[in-house]
Amino acid sequence: MATLISKHSSSFAAEMGLKLTHNILRVKNPSELIQFYQNNFGMEHIEISTPPLPYKVNIVGYTKNYDANFNEASNILHPPTLLEFHYDDSSTTPSSFVNCGASQVYWKIGITLHDVDYARKFLQSKRVHVGEASQFEDIGYVCHLKDPNNFCIELLQHDFEQKFKAKTNTSDKQLPKDKFPLGYPCCIGQITLQANDIDKTQRFYQDLLGMKLLSIQELPMFGFTLYFFAWTHENPPKSDIKDATINREWLWKRPYTTIEIRHFHSSRQIPPFRDLKQNEIGFEGIRIMCNDLNMFIGKMKADSIPFEESNGTYGKEIIIRDPDNVPIYVSQNKSER
Repeated sequence: MATLISKHSSSFAAEMGLKLTHNILRVKNPSELIQFYQNNFGMEHIEISTPPLPYKVNIVGYTKNYDANFNEASNILHPPTLLEFHYDDSSTTPSSFVNCGASQVYWKIGITLHDVDYARKFLQSKRVHVGEASQFEDIGYVCHLKDPNNFCIELLQHDFEQKFKAKTNTSDKQLPKDKFPLGYPCCIGQITLQANDIDKTQRFYQDLLGMKLLSIQELPMFGFTLYFFAWTHENPPKSDIKDATINREWLWKRPYTTIEIRHFHSSRQIPPFRDLKQNEIGFEGIRIMCNDLNMFIGKMKADSIPFEESNGTYGKEIIIRDPDNVPIYVSQNKSER
């Protein structure tokens, strides 16, 4: 039954043109954050016009995506997810940091790129503190840093450490390009959430929203498993989504954003998402867009999924919640309005 539901939901997702478009963060001093992401990561500040709101909105991110050869990718693939910053004057007071951290419902964004060591050296030259880079098991070559508001960023290399070193010793080595601050094009590859009940979470993202489960990465030594979901027509090279030999490096090269879910095997409980109070900063949810918001609402009603209606960054929207209470803001694609 779950497979049938998933196939039906995937068809609905395609009909609706569902896209993972924004990671929503309430911030303080947005100007500092915008400069940080522009100067260090080559993101663009995207001007938008919003309806009257009790907060200001700034959008930053990558407006183009690139394939594994650093050429602009086909428009068939969804563009990477953007960062949506919300700010109001109360955020300038000393404020607590909510929903964010390695033991919270929202952990980080992952920025995928060709050469992590080159990126580290560049960021360190800009006096950005970056942790040591290392090959983490058979997952990837990674390092971590924080932005000026303390949000966590992971740098994740396209290739495992040994494979990358082998590539650099060949004549077709990819050289850095001046037009990219980190030497190579980057992508917001992951939004990492943490879940308490993986069965309910998988049903929500896969069976209700029609996302494709691209990879399951088990780490029993560390007591957790990672699950990666996306709206895409692509399939991993190997049909075994637990494969570590090819699929994982393939996944890190995707020019679009996945939702990464970390689930701990023990009884360890992740505090559910809670709505931010006026003087707090932190993770506020994710935004998806569809071709027809009224049709999407109809499906939620048919599936008895509760939702709230509101007016947000792109006008009329509804809010549904995942099993850990994470808000999913659903807006209509701008071109379909």
